[in-house]
Amino acid sequence: FGIVGPSGSGKTTLAHMIVGIKPLTVGTILVKIGEEWVDASIPGPDERGRATSNMDILHQEYTMHAGRIILENLVGAVREALPEEVKTERAYEVLRGVNFTDSEIDYLLYKYPDQISEGERHRVCIARSLMKKPKIVLLDEPTGTADPITRVEIAKSIRSARDSLGQTCLIMSHDIDFIKMVCDRAAYMRHGKIEAIGDPEEIVDLMACREKGA
Repeated sequence: FGIVGPSGSGKTTLAHMIVGIKPLTVGTILVKIGEEWVDASIPGPDERGRATSNMDILHQEYTMHAGRIILENLVGAVREALPEEVKTERAYEVLRGVNFTDSEIDYLLYKYPDQISEGERHRVCIARSLMKKPKIVLLDEPTGTADPITRVEIAKSIRSARDSLGQTCLIMSHDIDFIKMVCDRAAYMRHGKIEAIGDPEEIVDLMACREKGA
């Protein structure tokens, strides 16, 4: 699901309220976890809402620990007390999920972040979010600094992870071509309000028309 809108429309603020980084001041956010709708505005553990443990967010300024190999970056994201071999198996699972082959994974796992390409780093960061097995993954401007080839790699990774691992991806972006490549549905956000929800092509066309006449 994509949320498109110009800079300053409120996309990042909305993402932060959904995942519990910022509190709601007005209104309600309902998140479906299994068959239950959870009111994310009601404080729960750590006063961040009961739904937040089922989510993870990849910020626009994504980072990895430069002094740790890729495997350490991945297994370090796991909160549960699991044997190391189980964490390593999960690392393979999520890296396959973002479209790496087993031979590519064998090559990547023992490299440091600065020894792999920008596109590979970005896909590993998505995989690190998936290590926590969230139900919902929020990606805030995932193509912010990406070149055209990396954008395509990221798009393939998100679609692959959605299909193979079953997470819901919520993508906040002003990159309308990326939204059309990745999303099944989209919403147009303007001045802090959702103006319309529908097919990504239609939503992007509506945004282009409205912003042109703004």
